[in-house]
Amino acid sequence: MKTLTASEMRALIVLLGDEDIKTAQIARNALLEARRQAEPFLEEARTSPDPHVRTRVYSILERLRLDDLAKQFSEFAASSSAWLNLEEGAFLIAESEYPTINRAHYQGVLEQMVRQFRERIESDTDSPVSGRELVIAFNDFFFNELGFSGNQDDYPNPDNIYLNQVLDRRLGIPISLSTVYLLLAGRLRIPVVGIGMPGHFLLQYNDSLFIDAFHKGQLLNRSECVQFLMTNGFGFHPAYLSPTPTRFMLVRMLTLLIQTYSVRDPERADLLAGFRDILTHSYAKV
Repeated sequence: MKTLTASEMRALIVLLGDEDIKTAQIARNALLEARRQAEPFLEEARTSPDPHVRTRVYSILERLRLDDLAKQFSEFAASSSAWLNLEEGAFLIAESEYPTINRAHYQGVLEQMVRQFRERIESDTDSPVSGRELVIAFNDFFFNELGFSGNQDDYPNPDNIYLNQVLDRRLGIPISLSTVYLLLAGRLRIPVVGIGMPGHFLLQYNDSLFIDAFHKGQLLNRSECVQFLMTNGFGFHPAYLSPTPTRFMLVRMLTLLIQTYSVRDPERADLLAGFRDILTHSYAKV
């Protein structure tokens, strides 16, 4: 790649504002190719008086940032395990939209929730709580005291998936609410796994009890899950009620985001599709 001079960089940035779209696109491609060499000049141009330049500079910087995030995602996904660190993966996905997330803050929020539940259990009973009673107690804490609920009014909103937003707003969709539930349950050593049924995502406690995080922790048995699948035209296969590895929970999150962005922001949808490909292809190679 040819090294560009400072004057050539600034000339390309000026061309980003050209009324001819093809000319602006050529300049954009050249700046993307220059990458780190171009970045200081792009940062300088954030305050350009030309609004077209400012908009296109932001787009290039965002593309460079997401390319860097894709490298982090590749390193994260390189493990041979299907059971990746769900928390790390969920934060990486959230950082695709919210690059300045303070992870320590949100990890602190999760730890505080865990402390609250432990204190509640200790104060409510003199004997250890286990089994179904533990799930019922945790559901009451998670959905009623903490206030997590399914966002039925604005289901397609991407903020229903990003971990930081789900924690801030206490709103989500089945897989994101299940993710927060799992992150807390893991800290509390409650044996819960995700169940990625077609058409709906559930949780399962100790191989016997299914939990619907989108519907305030509704408890279901196996027969009721099978009935849901049959009623909604999915048929039944035992694999539908098998634990979903965390790698494929992350794939499912990304697929939902890709569907959401496919119309409103096709470029972002393509980049997120690249993240999804990283998760699936890197696993297929091992």
